[in-house]
Amino acid sequence: MSRIESSPSSLQPATIDTEGASSLQSAPVPRPAPSRPAASAPGITVEVFRGPESVARESLVVTGPRSGLRTGADNGFDFAIGGSFPPQPMGNLAEQTKQMGLTASQSQAAAASRVMGDGAIVDAYARKHLHGLKESPPIQGAPTSLTDYTSSIPGVRPEVAYEYFVRNPAAVFGAADIVIRPATAALKDGARLFLEEKGIPPVWAPITVRLEPEANTVHITTLDGHPLRGTNRFVFQDDGQGGTRLRQYSAFQGSSPATSVGMALMDPIERQHDIWRSVHGHLHDSLRER
Repeated sequence: MSRIESSPSSLQPATIDTEGASSLQSAPVPRPAPSRPAASAPGITVEVFRGPESVARESLVVTGPRSGLRTGADNGFDFAIGGSFPPQPMGNLAEQTKQMGLTASQSQAAAASRVMGDGAIVDAYARKHLHGLKESPPIQGAPTSLTDYTSSIPGVRPEVAYEYFVRNPAAVFGAADIVIRPATAALKDGARLFLEEKGIPPVWAPITVRLEPEANTVHITTLDGHPLRGTNRFVFQDDGQGGTRLRQYSAFQGSSPATSVGMALMDPIERQHDIWRSVHGHLHDSLRER
């Protein structure tokens, strides 16, 4: 991954649209320049990831079951990050304490779910717990971590890609080894869900969904107890060549001291990149096979 220095005026967390991340959308991502000594007062930086462009696409073979892990080798997956990294906990002491307590209780529920597996009891508990949670988006004006993910799905219209995402959430998130609780056949506007991730400790990350079918857009906002305060906006755009360009705008902050502990013990940011790389890859591979 390379690092590109950018003007502080181009990525000011205090003026960022936490869903749109318009500063990342409007400026094309430049190719990495040779590294140079850091200035005495460095500006905000943007890191750019690019796939193995030197490998001929014809030689890349994607295999595996449609519902399993996929590589999305030729989908042009790319991302740029900006804003404030690493994410820091935001909110007053009372708010952070509340969020940390909910995160801990939801982690215990996730551990129980891993033992009990799929079933009506787990789903019923998930629904009851989700009902009392409030939305927890990034706090406006506070330092915010931003990521702009992009990939392509050639030959597939945006509305087709959007409908697949909405109608097959278990397969889409399952590509990143994430289970949806309660079990959900299709995303609905206003749905409240846990994204269950096994790990040490396991995590139940609560979210709510807002759908914009007329714009082929899916909004995801975190709920109380999520390790991050964040939004993800998936926009399925026409690429002008009969295919889809998927843009995903991610904005997030820490929700409690648990965020800082997680950053010290593991690499949750890289895990985030892996999750979305898998999701983008699954959409590409599954839809291109049709």
